[in-house]
Amino acid sequence: MLFGVFSAGSTSSSTNLAWEPDTLDQWVGRGLEELMEIERRFDLLEAPLLDRVKRLDSVLRESHKVNYRKWRRLWQERQEIGDQLETFGTEKEIQLLKVRYKKGIDLIKLLYEKILALDHHFSGMQIYQNILLLSNPNTYPDFQKNRDFLEEQLKKKNALQLPGILHSNPYMSAAFSIVATFIGEGEPKERQQELERIACILDFTVRMGAELSIIQHETEYLKTANQALKQECERLFEDYVKVVNYLVPLDKCRSGDDWENVYLELDEFIGTLSRETSQDADPASKSHWAREQVNLEFATQRVADFIGKYQSFVNLGSQYYQKFDNITSTYENEEVCKQELPRQFEELRLDIRLTIEKFSNTYYLPEIQGSRMKDLLYGSAE
Repeated sequence: MLFGVFSAGSTSSSTNLAWEPDTLDQWVGRGLEELMEIERRFDLLEAPLLDRVKRLDSVLRESHKVNYRKWRRLWQERQEIGDQLETFGTEKEIQLLKVRYKKGIDLIKLLYEKILALDHHFSGMQIYQNILLLSNPNTYPDFQKNRDFLEEQLKKKNALQLPGILHSNPYMSAAFSIVATFIGEGEPKERQQELERIACILDFTVRMGAELSIIQHETEYLKTANQALKQECERLFEDYVKVVNYLVPLDKCRSGDDWENVYLELDEFIGTLSRETSQDADPASKSHWAREQVNLEFATQRVADFIGKYQSFVNLGSQYYQKFDNITSTYENEEVCKQELPRQFEELRLDIRLTIEKFSNTYYLPEIQGSRMKDLLYGSAE
């Protein structure tokens, strides 16, 4: 399954992340590789220090073998190395968090595009127009012909006309159309064929009317639910990037292609976080920025929660459309009335089946709920 995801080959947030055809699984793999590269880089920095600590600890445990001045100097070196290792550890966590946070932005952008595509799909009125046409026998040419014939006869013989309410009420006009078939002109064979056509139209609209109404109302429900999901995604983005002092709404960020400024704000935030959590930072400032780091971690976890909501909606939509497919496949007189069924019915069935394929191949993203995605957002890179 191919679709657009982000190219994220660089850990620099100033790099412009562009869409390119790829699989989401490969994108996750590259993200995990970025995390492992950070781990490897800090392992190389820490390895000689840890080796030195091991040797110092061995000497310091045998203090009786060295004079106090040397012991004091070695102890001080041990403390300085410990501080350096703590600094490396803090910086490593910040850099890992930066990558995870950026991937969260990428995922919000990806999911928003999927939600917008769903919104566009549900906003298309073709399905509603088709159902309205299919459910009302007055829209069928043969039906209209008989109704018009009866109205003409009433005018000629009695100077009467059909009340307007009978034009809009499909069941009342159905009765008059049948009457028109019996009193119509033409050979009995022709009138028999005409009656059979009218019978098929009535059979289809009566049998399928309620079922088609279910499709219409439940599609409207899905449309409303998707709009609610869209609004939730926009609120998530607002809360997510507010942490790094980016205040542009998601729809405006998208329409203005302002993603570069999101990453610039992240760069500035991470730079300040690194300075203010260092060993020589002011204690009060250090405590404040430690809380800001926690806020960044919490924001990343919220993306994972939203992924679950998105997947649940896609699963629900898929189930609904499977139900719609079953409804439109169970008209029991389809073979008998095949010639009289309107083209909109087949168009509706095709639209439903194409939508099922979209839910399965375009909107359903199993990779974003796998363990590797969880590792990318807030787990281990290994």
